[in-house]
Amino acid sequence: MESIELRDVNVRFGRVVALDGVRITVRTGQALTLLGPNGAGKSTLIKVLLGLVRSNGQLLVDGKATHVDNAFKARVGYLPEAVAFPENLSGKQLLRFFARARGMPNSRVEEVLERVGLSAAARRSIRGYSRGMRQRLGLGAAMISQPALLVLDEPTGGLDQEGLGVLWSVLAEWRAQGRMVVISTHDLSLMEHRVDHMCLFKAGRLITEGSPASLRQQAAIPVRVDFDLAPDLGAQHAFAAKVGATNGCSGLQIQANMASLQVSAEQLLAVIDLTGAVPGAVTGVRVVEPGLDVVYDELLKRAS
Repeated sequence: MESIELRDVNVRFGRVVALDGVRITVRTGQALTLLGPNGAGKSTLIKVLLGLVRSNGQLLVDGKATHVDNAFKARVGYLPEAVAFPENLSGKQLLRFFARARGMPNSRVEEVLERVGLSAAARRSIRGYSRGMRQRLGLGAAMISQPALLVLDEPTGGLDQEGLGVLWSVLAEWRAQGRMVVISTHDLSLMEHRVDHMCLFKAGRLITEGSPASLRQQAAIPVRVDFDLAPDLGAQHAFAAKVGATNGCSGLQIQANMASLQVSAEQLLAVIDLTGAVPGAVTGVRVVEPGLDVVYDELLKRAS
């Protein structure tokens, strides 16, 4: 598969509009993230993609209309938000069950256990698994058949740094192999540098989409620039005067040999050029972009 598109998806539960004319496309080698507050429609969209909720929209695979039938489902792996497995089984027994269901050999079970870092715990009862281990086991079950599309609902829940490392490496592997990933998450900061495309939902509508960088551009929130200053009060005052005369700057503060200010993206280069405006005044400079959570809040606020 080169692309999967959901087009004009509308879902109602009684009087509640869960999805309103939503259209998303995920392409080969791409990781796409669904963002939005609770009730925005993310989980409903995933259920439409999995065939668990009916919609009057269209599903297109490589530009051709199709249905969420058994052939399509066979090419999808799914990790739900809350994984629940039979506690009396071992991790290995569970993955063998999923391997048989997907027509995969037992050798694939060993590969996946190693891939998600559970080889040492393979024969242990799931009852003794931590939440993070269960999450990694769920990831293993989702990827057991090497599906073209991996759908992950809040995949970071309960994961420690080792578990996050496993998740990030799987995402990188899937993209490098030309497969697709759709992720629903609230962990914006964790996903920013690991996905290509973000779709922001509110009240059942897709309000904006794009790369993390393009969402920052849409929000147009000023960035913070920090200057390290030499301990020369005269040079510091001269530098402050130069900054004050520059358009697009605000909130200048000087304290403990450091100057901080807010600057619009358009004026960022002009402000950085000020490092040499007063010889010997500036010893270092850092640009601090607003967190993606701030960008998210700003875009949601504009859509209200």
